[in-house]
Amino acid sequence: MTAPPDTERRAVEAPRVDLALRVVTGLAVAVGVAARFVPRNDLWLDEALSVNIASRPLLDIPDALRHDGHPPLYYWLLHLWMQVVGSGDWWVRALSGLFGLAALPLAYLAGRRLGRRRGSEGLGARRTGLIALALYAVMPYAVRYSTETRMYSLVSALVLGGYLLVDNLLARPRRADRPTPSPLGSTLGLVAVTAALLYSHYWAIWLLGATGLLALAVAIRAADRDRRRRAILCIAGLVGGAVLFLPWLPTMLYQSQHTGTPWGKVFRPATILVVSLMDFTGGGFGELQIVSYVLAFAVAIAVFGALRHRAGREVVELTAAPQPRVAVELSVLLVTFAIGWAASVVGSSTYASRYAAVVFPLFVLCVAGGLAMARTPRSTVVVVGAVAAGLLVGCTVEIFTDRTQAGVVGDAVAADARTEQGVTAQHPAVVLTCPDQLGPATRRALANRGIDARVVVFPTGGDGRFVDWVDYAKRNKAADPAAFVKETLAGLPADTVVYTVTNPGYKTLEGKCEAMFDAVARSGGTMEQLVTADTNNFFEPMDLWVRRPSS
Repeated sequence: MTAPPDTERRAVEAPRVDLALRVVTGLAVAVGVAARFVPRNDLWLDEALSVNIASRPLLDIPDALRHDGHPPLYYWLLHLWMQVVGSGDWWVRALSGLFGLAALPLAYLAGRRLGRRRGSEGLGARRTGLIALALYAVMPYAVRYSTETRMYSLVSALVLGGYLLVDNLLARPRRADRPTPSPLGSTLGLVAVTAALLYSHYWAIWLLGATGLLALAVAIRAADRDRRRRAILCIAGLVGGAVLFLPWLPTMLYQSQHTGTPWGKVFRPATILVVSLMDFTGGGFGELQIVSYVLAFAVAIAVFGALRHRAGREVVELTAAPQPRVAVELSVLLVTFAIGWAASVVGSSTYASRYAAVVFPLFVLCVAGGLAMARTPRSTVVVVGAVAAGLLVGCTVEIFTDRTQAGVVGDAVAADARTEQGVTAQHPAVVLTCPDQLGPATRRALANRGIDARVVVFPTGGDGRFVDWVDYAKRNKAADPAAFVKETLAGLPADTVVYTVTNPGYKTLEGKCEAMFDAVARSGGTMEQLVTADTNNFFEPMDLWVRRPSS
């Protein structure tokens, strides 16, 4: 029996990029760009804190961050941005939207690199680039953090830039007649991006560690001198960026000893992966979970799929051995998670899916590599269009979901202030919040509605602009709610309206908020509940009670 003329050894070719794929990608980009600038509702805790810290004088921001737990780059940029455009909710979020826009062409270029790499035969450079661009444009995770006043959109954009620079240094020459460009520019660029990542978020440490291990493996295994030299230069670029981070190291060490993440628990490794995957597609809704399964399947196809010629057709066959096309991206992603998890166990710190911003672009590239396994232009458009449509559902959820109930609380206080029993110009209300984590969002929501009220947060007695995370659990344990209420209300006129904004479910404050509420209720007057905490629809739910003076 003789072998058929079309054997497995024949080279596979990428399907052509047709008009339909360009249209689908263009629509995804248009919708994604618009979604990044849709006005959102009130700022939640982390966003309000970001604005309050960035509002301080530029040179005072590092000292403020000693009590917060983050590096300073994003806050400096937000400070400069607000000097130009102001501190309105839409405008402070627009900075993250601009970072999200900057990431889109980088995602396209990264997809092109993936598609032309050795081991990615049959994907096509332009084709994989367009698929990666379409995915990144409408991925709910990217849209969410492009509409949130936090550093995560900046982090992902920097990761994409770093990916291209590392690829310049570590990738094999693509064509013999097209030599790899000089590595000096890429090395210097990597120094800058490494430093920027470290000054943006501490989880970048684990990503850079995983990248350094990859470069070290290439340096050890490289057969030719030039590739070994480039791998060493890659390591030098990472080290150079770390050297630029040294001035901030004492602050980081202080934060690690005194702040940490007292609001959460240590996660198991599988939980970190599952939570991240779910949030990449927009959360825990059943329909969005199905989309996350589809993306996970696409990654599996990229890893285990092999392109073969069978009976005159190109087909995708699953193999037992992993294929090399996304080995680099997936390895760095998993090693980053592994290092981060180990560090969280050692430091007894928690995990939030927003930390995955450092590996999110790598995940998008892995998914793009799987979708690019489609073998015809029509099937490519169908698959990419269907996945993009599913992701748009998650985008809709992210855009219109309110993170905090502070807006509801602000509306209720404003309505109550219009009654004859409410706030008057002569006797402004006092708003007590427990825990202090509810203070920043509540204070901003009240100010946005023109409510002149004195905000006091338990247990520090601060004005609600900041949360002091230094030795947080120890301070909360020692706090006396009854003494706090007595001191806060001492000397106030008898007809002062007192609002309490509470949520008893926060760690390290078990029983404290209930005790504060009881102390307010015993201080005289009558208590009335205006808002009930809605735990189903708000990430940051709140109860609102008002203590009215006795008639």
